[in-house]
Amino acid sequence: MQPPDAYIICVPSSLHMQVSTDVIFNGRPKAILVEKPFCTESYAGQQIIDLARSNSCQILVGHHRRFHPSITAACEAIDNGKIGKITAITGVWTAKKPDSYYSSAQWRSLRSAGGGPIWTNFIHDIDVLHYLTGSKVTRIWALPTTRNRQNAIMASEDLVEEGAAIMLQFANGVVGTFIVCDNVPSPFGWEAATGDNPLYPPAPVAIDAYRIFGTEGTLSEPDGILWGYNETDTKRRGLEVGWNVPIRRDALQAGDEIPFQQQTEHLGRVIRQGEKPRCSAEDGLAAVKVCEAVITALVAGDGIPVDIHF
Repeated sequence: MQPPDAYIICVPSSLHMQVSTDVIFNGRPKAILVEKPFCTESYAGQQIIDLARSNSCQILVGHHRRFHPSITAACEAIDNGKIGKITAITGVWTAKKPDSYYSSAQWRSLRSAGGGPIWTNFIHDIDVLHYLTGSKVTRIWALPTTRNRQNAIMASEDLVEEGAAIMLQFANGVVGTFIVCDNVPSPFGWEAATGDNPLYPPAPVAIDAYRIFGTEGTLSEPDGILWGYNETDTKRRGLEVGWNVPIRRDALQAGDEIPFQQQTEHLGRVIRQGEKPRCSAEDGLAAVKVCEAVITALVAGDGIPVDIHF
């Protein structure tokens, strides 16, 4: 029997390094797809990358939002200059997780096990922001939200955060902000905005989770709304483009592809056609490093550099 060309690794986050290295060393696959987070400690991610390189194994990381049709449409609009040069970006992930979410699985309350909204939710968002901007976060500042849940079992130093306000600086000069919290009733977050997970009902109206501000326009996602001025019409009126003239609202056209299916088909093309991974190990590790920096900043209360060299 021929060994598999690829493996999909979907185990508890704290086991990603052990399982990934075992599979690469013993299975000798052409590629592996590792669920996010790629790892829970950046040094472990680098070890996986080094082992994969020495064994000619491609690594893909399961940040499936890169395959969502709204994000595909957004990237096309950005690449085509619809909003000009990106200046700033902002995002939000807010929701109310019931107390049973944490009480039913102890690891969810432990930072060291990959629990909490930074490791569980924000890591998806930061990968999307990396993807949309075409750059990596190099420095962050973060403050924790007030903790309102009571959990006397866990040691305070390992108890997960409820949320944070985060400032971001990207390598290409883009700046950003992000609010994350899992203890507030709110539809403002990816799941409610897209409805792409059947476990979480979509918001009753179209909403956004990200706003990308450029020199020629602003784009919100995943609702795909593009804001900007009609320069030709404005000049025809003898006016100057700016806030004293009406702004135009357009909607991007997105497909109806299923992200997880697209991701799996992409894995096949990476193996058989040599396609470049849409979310590489380095991309996954970059998101991990940002989350590590956020956790450190929540404790230290100061700006923490993020190493983007692999």
